[in-house]
Amino acid sequence: MIDITTLSELTIDGKLSLGPGASSKDLFEFYGDDLRTWFHQQRASHSAIMVGAGTVRSDDPELTVRHFNGPNPLRVVPTSLGDIPLASRLLNDGGATLVAVSKAAPAQVVAALAAKPNVQVVHCGDARVDLNELMDVLYALGIRSMIAEGGSRLLHSLFEADMVSRIIIKHIPVISGAVEAPTYLRPVNGTSRLSLSRWRLDDMFVKSGVGVSIYTPLAVAA
Repeated sequence: MIDITTLSELTIDGKLSLGPGASSKDLFEFYGDDLRTWFHQQRASHSAIMVGAGTVRSDDPELTVRHFNGPNPLRVVPTSLGDIPLASRLLNDGGATLVAVSKAAPAQVVAALAAKPNVQVVHCGDARVDLNELMDVLYALGIRSMIAEGGSRLLHSLFEADMVSRIIIKHIPVISGAVEAPTYLRPVNGTSRLSLSRWRLDDMFVKSGVGVSIYTPLAVAA
């Protein structure tokens, strides 16, 4: 089993960004070096890092360790149809990246992704990426811990599959005010609902003026 930690930035009004289609990187401007170093230390402590295709399209993230002296995790992107820009940085910087597609992904798209330097493409699922199959693939590659940085649909899917063992939230002290900005969790098809789950607040602290809260599942007696 892979230990999965979700790590997200949330505004006071519960948004992952300042507006629809906006980059979550904009929220990084509201905190300083102390939190940035701690954030990258979290990346370095995991053997893989995952984001969804929407995050790749809106943020063009590097998903590397830059503000802390540590190893880069394997970058993992589930994208059912393989529809992420071929010019994305994580496909072209030579770092280890695994792209998971479904069997519905066009063959020419898969071939173009697989042609990128140090990029591995795996098929998991029929019409959509099957996260359970993907975890089996990652486990076989030696991955035992992974950090998931969003977006909201990927996070929802991970919680829906009961795969999350730790939650980290950086509480950004701003109000987005954008009604249509993505919230913390959002179902893929608009109808999937999560069952009630209970979590324990394990730690809370402030770095660079930003509150950080860490949660683990609360074991409920039978």
